[in-house]
Amino acid sequence: MRGQAYTLEGVLAAIVVVTATVYGLSAVDTGPFQTGAQQRTAELETRASDTLSLAAETGALHNATACYSVGTPTLNGNQTGSSTEFESMLNRTFDRQGDQYNLYFSYWDSDSSARQTALVSQETGENVADRPADAAVATETVTLTDDMPARIGDCSGTGPPLSAVDGYFAPDAEPDSVVYNVVEVRLVVW
Repeated sequence: MRGQAYTLEGVLAAIVVVTATVYGLSAVDTGPFQTGAQQRTAELETRASDTLSLAAETGALHNATACYSVGTPTLNGNQTGSSTEFESMLNRTFDRQGDQYNLYFSYWDSDSSARQTALVSQETGENVADRPADAAVATETVTLTDDMPARIGDCSGTGPPLSAVDGYFAPDAEPDSVVYNVVEVRLVVW
């Protein structure tokens, strides 16, 4: 009888120790240590990635890409007046929180046989050098086809097909193909 009592006592003690260990580990963060700056960068990266993904799913990113051309205003979420849906998304997600960002369009240029990158979030590149090394980066790809309409005016109206537009920022990368160009949209936030 005594042997059974000692066994039962040992089993209950083991259950208490295992429960205390599990409870203790759940109360303590066992993940890798991150500084405040690393946590902020991770949070900004998540918001930037989510913004680009949502804009791509709703078509707002395509419309903003099809709207940008030589001579049009830059894409800026903090502007007043008419703006694209994507610019409104940038405003709600970053500008209102005081975050800074740069937006780049990278496209294939068949004349130089290389990818070209255009800064489209502002008129000058003044704050490009000011951004910290730990800025968050998110990318999304937009495929443009020859028959897709360009966005004109305040980007709410549709214009002629991209293949017929003069002055569009990205050239037709492969004239014999249905694909006009593939644009990588890169959002850098700090």
